[in-house]
Amino acid sequence: MAQHSIQNSLKSLNNIVKQFSSNERPVSNAPNADELQQQLDVSLADQGAPFAALEEMANQYLTLNPDVSSAKFNKLLYSGLNPTALLGDWVTSIGNATMHTYQVSPVATLMEFELIRQWNKLVGFERGEGVMVSGGSQANLIAMLLARHKACPQAKTKGMQKTLVAYVSDQAHYSSLKAVNVLGIGSDNLITVASDEQGKIIPDALEQAIAQSLALGHTPFYIGLTAGTTVLGAYDPVAPCADISRRHNLWLHIDGAWGAPILFSKKHRHLLADSHLADSVAWDAHKLMNVPLTAAVILTREPGLLKAACSGGGSDYLFHSDANAEFNLGERSIQCGRRADALKVWMGWKAVGNNGFEEKIDYLQQLRVDFVARLEQLQNFELLHQPGFLNVLFRYSPDKPISESASKALSIAICAELKHRNVAYSDYASCKGKSGIRLILANADITAEQLQSLLLQCQQIAQQLMDSGNYSE
Repeated sequence: MAQHSIQNSLKSLNNIVKQFSSNERPVSNAPNADELQQQLDVSLADQGAPFAALEEMANQYLTLNPDVSSAKFNKLLYSGLNPTALLGDWVTSIGNATMHTYQVSPVATLMEFELIRQWNKLVGFERGEGVMVSGGSQANLIAMLLARHKACPQAKTKGMQKTLVAYVSDQAHYSSLKAVNVLGIGSDNLITVASDEQGKIIPDALEQAIAQSLALGHTPFYIGLTAGTTVLGAYDPVAPCADISRRHNLWLHIDGAWGAPILFSKKHRHLLADSHLADSVAWDAHKLMNVPLTAAVILTREPGLLKAACSGGGSDYLFHSDANAEFNLGERSIQCGRRADALKVWMGWKAVGNNGFEEKIDYLQQLRVDFVARLEQLQNFELLHQPGFLNVLFRYSPDKPISESASKALSIAICAELKHRNVAYSDYASCKGKSGIRLILANADITAEQLQSLLLQCQQIAQQLMDSGNYSE
């Protein structure tokens, strides 16, 4: 087995980071999978390899992976680098703590309690609790578990004995579909409710869907709203949906994985001003807060419910009734081994404070306003929605009308050429029957000049593609 000291590993890491940081590299330059398999030897064997080979592979890993720290990376709901959070991530790996009890993770436990307190303060849960999770998908799963436990506590011991029905927007994240599968609710009992042209759930349609379930003799139990939908960045209206949830005694959850950090901004927090009316909120720190993957939290307004729904076993060897029992977060979690992600979030937050995140959000929101204004001034561009958050879905519309399938193909081809030219790594998306280029503004290093260049390049590429016909429906 190849041996290498921690000191030498750190020296190697330093060399790799210097090489990674010093070169201006393309935002994405990996070939397709078949070609990459021919280039890289990722095989494992009976005999160990020299450390130099491992260091070389680490360099290849970073070189060929998309540069998500680049301001040119606007493909996904995260971009940028939080150096202090990165430091916390490295330290976490060295310590290798697990978060089930205070005894084995004392500092990170106190940090997680403080993070949860601050998150709840932003959301407006005065007595709220929470636990950190691997991402928004697990946070949404636990929210639905809490709702199931509230509506049908015997399901924890006896299993499902009646038909429970959950409701989400037709723009909701697909993790809700995973949650109903894992929890035994069943995908047929996840009702997708219509949204308006801006991607917001329609409360009247929600009310009608609940009435239909009741008429069938089913038991509604959960409403899942979204703060910052994946494609349009829409914020579902919380207050009217909260009225519906209270009237029917349903759990109200907000998936704020992408959009909840708007609460840092005094200027823009009105988009989620009614968050305190919810029963639970999901929040991803690895998206807009730029903390290294993965780091998220599920927050709940009612204390004690996380333990009631998630706990089970371990008291005879792990969860001891000692002086620190109240600090054992493991009984709030569906995991046993859980990485101490609190450290990187705490360090990233401590370094900039609430004000730092507020400044970032206000800056990106202004960039979005300016970008949309510029886009609307240019010919042959169509804005597919009126964005209020950091998602902008737009497309090039030629003078001569083309079919929807051709328009989608054109957007795909534009994105591919933007990446090829190292202008931007953008993505395309479809919503409400129309497809376009989805710009995500998550990186505070992006500039107005860069976005101006992006639009001009889109225009130039589109015209060349239209002239040549070099794109396919």
